[in-house]
Amino acid sequence: MELPFDAQLLPAAEKRFRETVVFVHHFGGSRRTVLRHLRLADAMGFDAVRFDLVFNSFKIGEHLPITSSLKFGACHVWIDELESILNAIPGKKIIYSFSMPSLAALGAIAHRKANDISGWVCDGGPFLQILKCTYNLLEHEYHIDNPFLRAFYSAAAYPLFGTGIELAVKSWGAHLPEKFPVLSVRGEKDPLVPVSAIEDVFASTPQIDLQRLSLKDGAHLDGLKKFPEIYEPTARAFLTRIGTSL
Repeated sequence: MELPFDAQLLPAAEKRFRETVVFVHHFGGSRRTVLRHLRLADAMGFDAVRFDLVFNSFKIGEHLPITSSLKFGACHVWIDELESILNAIPGKKIIYSFSMPSLAALGAIAHRKANDISGWVCDGGPFLQILKCTYNLLEHEYHIDNPFLRAFYSAAAYPLFGTGIELAVKSWGAHLPEKFPVLSVRGEKDPLVPVSAIEDVFASTPQIDLQRLSLKDGAHLDGLKKFPEIYEPTARAFLTRIGTSL
């Protein structure tokens, strides 16, 4: 099966579920950064798809992040990219997303009203408070020590992520169906994304079946690596519940 955006289909060694798990890596990551989680899906018997997000750094490059419908911002471009990949995969899918691009996962799920999406695992996102989280990213990951420079770069980066995202989130949340299953993983000691920023998103989705996994000593996206004894059985139980056995 040929997929757009050089997406890679990885068949399970022993397929046990009908759904395909589609991994959406974090901002600044790549298809390689989901390998640990991909191995979990494979061990459970899920086919998986991984791909590289376009506009995956603060460098603009040759092209501006604008969609064919003239929406500006990386998040809107990611939504189109993810939907193109979802459209090319037959059958039901499960989305497994990380950090900032989880907002794009929410948008893509909402656009298709989850018609072919069995559920969603979101780790370290989605989140609002985007300026604050960008400021934290520049401090802890890009090591910009000067707080005035961090504030300036945060404001400059904000429109690059996507104009109107905060308003769109409420609309997207309203389009998720009743009892749509979501597992939200968050680290209580996350220096980039406070739990409140994630909860701001889910405040607009009271109708979904939301399961929270709060890691008391967790930081950003380190749950499966540092707390496998908590993370793995929770993820397995969730995926088993929403998956369709062969």
